[in-house]
Amino acid sequence: MTSEKEQLDAGQQALGDALAVSFRALRLVMLALLAGYLLSGVFIVHQDERAFTLVFGQVSGDAAHRLKGPGLHWTWPKPIAEVVRLKTERVATLATASFWPKQDPLAKDAGAPEPTLKPGTDGCTLTGDANLIHSRWAVRYTISDPETFAFGWNDAVQVLHDEFDRAILASSARLPVDQALRTNVEGFRAAVEQLLRERCDALRVGVRVQGVDVLGLTPPRQVAEAFNAVVEAEQERSRLISESRTYAARQLNEGRGLASRLLAEGATYKSRLVSRVSADADYFRKISVEYAKNPDMILQTLRQDAVRRTLEKVDQKFIVHRNASGQQEIRVLVSPEQPKKR
Repeated sequence: MTSEKEQLDAGQQALGDALAVSFRALRLVMLALLAGYLLSGVFIVHQDERAFTLVFGQVSGDAAHRLKGPGLHWTWPKPIAEVVRLKTERVATLATASFWPKQDPLAKDAGAPEPTLKPGTDGCTLTGDANLIHSRWAVRYTISDPETFAFGWNDAVQVLHDEFDRAILASSARLPVDQALRTNVEGFRAAVEQLLRERCDALRVGVRVQGVDVLGLTPPRQVAEAFNAVVEAEQERSRLISESRTYAARQLNEGRGLASRLLAEGATYKSRLVSRVSADADYFRKISVEYAKNPDMILQTLRQDAVRRTLEKVDQKFIVHRNASGQQEIRVLVSPEQPKKR
């Protein structure tokens, strides 16, 4: 009996020791699990990110520490807390094809167009002169107010998309189709960007519009040929106007050159004529003074001078002379050979 009781006491002692060891091991495992659970709340915010921590669905931290910047952070793990990350330092792009037809009119393998546009399937906008156009757009934006963007709206990106479509519709209705498609595309784009920026600021969406891009503009395929004919006619008109302006400029330059040459020749002739008349006048004044003193001598001198100038212009001279008996004699005066000009 004694040996049986001793064996029973030894078994109970072994069982107690085993339970104690098990409880110690269980405590260590629980502590390790708790440590791992707490360490799972460590998270890293990258350079282009900002983050919020939600504890039981509420943003944790005071006003100065609600937004987590780049670096290592800790919060309670799930399901107690949740980390919301936002790419605040990166430019995001949102495209819209709400006003583009189902069958891409710019595709090379596009088949024949449908007879008419299908409402609800083919998107389009109405221009100021009651024409239809198709367009594709994209907006580039950054998150300017992370808390408003993340928690002020159920889906801030969808709000931005809806306001983007609204701005396109309103801007399209203010322009005629020619300006919207060709002559004032930049004005169309700028109007959409300005209206979208104003709406985002008024609604406090939490984004800053960086720019709007036009990805595609085209008339409906059902009337594309008519639009192409108008474009070709305007191109021909521009070509003819350009050629006419070039011809007019060339003729004007030639006319100005001719006028300048004629004016220069006229001025030269005038100067030469005035100089010659002035010289003749001076000569006449001098002769008149001498003529008043001795008219016969002056007349004889002038006659001889006139004969000399006349004879200088002919090669052969014939002099009619009467001899002593009264008969006329013709004498030929051969001019000496003129010296050659150097």
